[in-house]
Amino acid sequence: MTAVSIIGRGGKTTIKTMLQGALHDVEIWEGASGGECEVIALAGLARPYRKELQYFSDASAVIANADANYSMKMPYECAIVDYGLSSKATVTASSIIQEERCQTFTCCVQRDIRTLSGKLILPREFPVRIDVPGKYNIYNALASISVLLIFDIGEWEISKVLTGLKFGGNMERIYDGGFSVIYNKISNPYQFFSVLESQSENEYKNIYIVLDDFAGLEPGVLKKIADILQEWLPVYNYTIYMENDGSRTSYLMKQLEMRKVEYRANKVYNTIKDIMHTAAKGDNVFLLGSERIKTVWSDYLNITKE
Repeated sequence: MTAVSIIGRGGKTTIKTMLQGALHDVEIWEGASGGECEVIALAGLARPYRKELQYFSDASAVIANADANYSMKMPYECAIVDYGLSSKATVTASSIIQEERCQTFTCCVQRDIRTLSGKLILPREFPVRIDVPGKYNIYNALASISVLLIFDIGEWEISKVLTGLKFGGNMERIYDGGFSVIYNKISNPYQFFSVLESQSENEYKNIYIVLDDFAGLEPGVLKKIADILQEWLPVYNYTIYMENDGSRTSYLMKQLEMRKVEYRANKVYNTIKDIMHTAAKGDNVFLLGSERIKTVWSDYLNITKE
């Protein structure tokens, strides 16, 4: 069976969801695989791990981010299609309109693309809507569109497939009651930065950021997350909550204290009750971390509804 392998650090699950909406007879993998892949798609702006690059030699096409800060030697037999917001990218976006819950843009194919079947796609434009906010999700959409195009999926079918898709763990709203509670899975600093950057286009009153302890992440990664929280604090002036039972100070807490970034640490249900009592109309509450933090909050909110 034909396969697509999505590699990189950020956006793999979202791109997979987009591709599965149209490629019903194609196997889609997140991460590198030992099997033969027809197409390799590079997700995110971060440099892919070296171990993933070894699988390029079997691919017929590589989908690469034109805006990413990486350099690599591609096998000469691979067709390369680049995407991004750069004016030089083969597949790019213009007329971007970002809203709180969705965004629309015009997808621009700026030069000829040869499909896997040998057909030639000429330059063209078509409208796209995705029901998830954030600039980084435009990159995810462009990567997905590039893959779909070389699989001979037409532009109008692409537009239809992308509209209305739901993305678990990607700016996922789990509560709307005047204020919003939004969950985003976080496993690396790139995802963390992308979530905060996405709010620069939105209207809101106050932002609350609730973090789990990120116990599974390495110290170097946690330092970068602390740097990002410090960097965006003057922009948003958000309130940070760390879920903690009070028996110990986590590594991330220590990093925030070193940077003089204030936070509130409490047990999970005390944090929930505090925010539910404090948050007001127009506020956004972001749950950033593993699936566990989403599950705990969802269970509590469902009980509250009953």
